[in-house]
Amino acid sequence: MSIHFRTLFEVEVEHAYYRGLCSDIDFVVPGAEQALAAGKLLTRVRDGRLRVLFEADDAGNALRDIHGATLLIGLRVANPYFANFTEAPVASGGLVLYGNRNAPRSLDPALAAEFIAPHQRIAPGQAGRPLTLSWEYGGSPLVEQTLAAGQEEALFETRDWPAGRYLLSETAAGPAQLSHWLHSPALAGEQLWGVLALTVDRGFYANPPVFRIALQARSEQLQYYVVARNFGAAEFGQLQLADAGAGEQGRTALSFDKITADHFTDNDLPASVLGDAGTRIVLFQSQQPVARRAGGYRKLQLRRNAEVLVQHLPQAGSDRAQARFIVHLAKP
Repeated sequence: MSIHFRTLFEVEVEHAYYRGLCSDIDFVVPGAEQALAAGKLLTRVRDGRLRVLFEADDAGNALRDIHGATLLIGLRVANPYFANFTEAPVASGGLVLYGNRNAPRSLDPALAAEFIAPHQRIAPGQAGRPLTLSWEYGGSPLVEQTLAAGQEEALFETRDWPAGRYLLSETAAGPAQLSHWLHSPALAGEQLWGVLALTVDRGFYANPPVFRIALQARSEQLQYYVVARNFGAAEFGQLQLADAGAGEQGRTALSFDKITADHFTDNDLPASVLGDAGTRIVLFQSQQPVARRAGGYRKLQLRRNAEVLVQHLPQAGSDRAQARFIVHLAKP
């Protein structure tokens, strides 16, 4: 019998910053991942895409059908500047969890998660007592503890728990408080940004899905502090910031407010650190937050009436945490 491998599913990461596929995320699949051996699976990464393959017979049928098994795939950031231009998918900024529980062929919204330690201590967020801590695995109750008055935390011995995805509920007098957890000793020490917990559906074997993680670019207000020396009041008042590259880049034009130094807020740079008594200072600030964009926004121009003084104002590259710039102008 010949050995054949066919695609079970694929994963790719899209990022609005690049306006396409993103190669800043590495896929981490431990060799000890149980589902790999159980399903006779192989993984391959090419051009930023992960392909999971299954071994099939001559007729294309899987040698081992692992319908219902969950494969844990780590997501590790390869770009040290990733956080500068990426909107965090979860508010906590912790481990990002993607799964396919709601619909087998698509990813659910991102959730905040944590790895389970071998001796997991839980300090509940709810103050009420008695309070019951209940762990759920695979949709079924696993273990629970109830804290009485005066008890502040519970300890769970988890070393022998199966690898996979868990739900912890804290129930006191009010509604249950839920949190999401992952048990994977192989992934817990990998310094991961996120984890994919993908449950295999039998339909994948005949019709493999493509799971897409869609990341958004971080947005912020663009700020250009113009510090002009030897400019008279009239000509200084003629300065303006124009977006001349919107049509060229096929995007909506950016609009800017012109803010004089006497209207700076506490969040702005103090005028006193920008220039001395011989300078005039004005801030051009985008009216709305602007999404980071690879290559920036072309032809943001500083003009005096129709004269272009600066053809391309500086842009925030991936290595900059803020889109705040100081532009110096000087006349003899």
